[in-house]
Amino acid sequence: MPISSPAAQRRNPSASDSKSSTWHGFQTRSMPEVPSWIETLGRFGHFAKGLVYFIIGFFAFKLAIGAGGEIAGARDAIREIGQQPYGRVLLGLVTIGLLGYSVWRAVQAGKDTDGVGDGTKGVCKRIGYLVSGIAYLSLGGFAGSLALGWSSGAGGSQDGAASPLLDSTLGRIALAVAGVITIAVALYFFYKAYRAKFMTEYDLSAMGETTRKLALHAGRTGISTRGIAFAIIGGFIVMSAIRGTSDGEIAGMSDALAAIAAQTYGKILIGITGFGLMCYAVHMLLMGRYRRFNVK
Repeated sequence: MPISSPAAQRRNPSASDSKSSTWHGFQTRSMPEVPSWIETLGRFGHFAKGLVYFIIGFFAFKLAIGAGGEIAGARDAIREIGQQPYGRVLLGLVTIGLLGYSVWRAVQAGKDTDGVGDGTKGVCKRIGYLVSGIAYLSLGGFAGSLALGWSSGAGGSQDGAASPLLDSTLGRIALAVAGVITIAVALYFFYKAYRAKFMTEYDLSAMGETTRKLALHAGRTGISTRGIAFAIIGGFIVMSAIRGTSDGEIAGMSDALAAIAAQTYGKILIGITGFGLMCYAVHMLLMGRYRRFNVK
């Protein structure tokens, strides 16, 4: 097998860097060993999550360019999947993926598969993994109910979900705390996008130069967009708690997108947001393909 000379590698850096685990200061980090089934769940789950976010972003982008799109949340995206040819089969696959993702998140939290440790920062991250797993468990259950025909998928608004909490001072305090936590998560997303430490989760040696650049830019754009959505959600939750009313309450991604669309230059903003969410979908799909799992 021919070996490139050092001179040839200098002329074509990608020829020597494509198999390197270090790139632009990012280095694939070591992780604890995991059984192969965890890798399967993780990859399949990332693909399913990416599909859901791509549909949400695509709908928002279509709306912005006047192509007949609509504001959609995660459940709306799953309903759309069910309306395609072989919809129930597709819903079944999405269900398996989302449930797999939730199990993988629980394993991440319990077994510390990312090696974040038992310190304060590590524990906070692991709690975040668990909360994320619970959220996607609910979403996977919804997809499964549609796949089995147990639910018609009729749109039911979540507006007013906080109303019972507004009936007491303690409930309003709890709601305000939830809003502040949501805003803190948004700030973490911005920090995560800026530092781009998600690049260390990739198996960089398996990625070419173009794929690495795509992973970096899609990840930063997509995670920042999620940060904007979470900041809007958290801000409205806090406002509801302060005012003691659920007027204008934001319950999820679709409500956050609607709030963006309602602003001045709303179509431009929702178009940018839709593009950002599609970038996040690409980030998830690349994670599903190239994320490093230290399989035993």
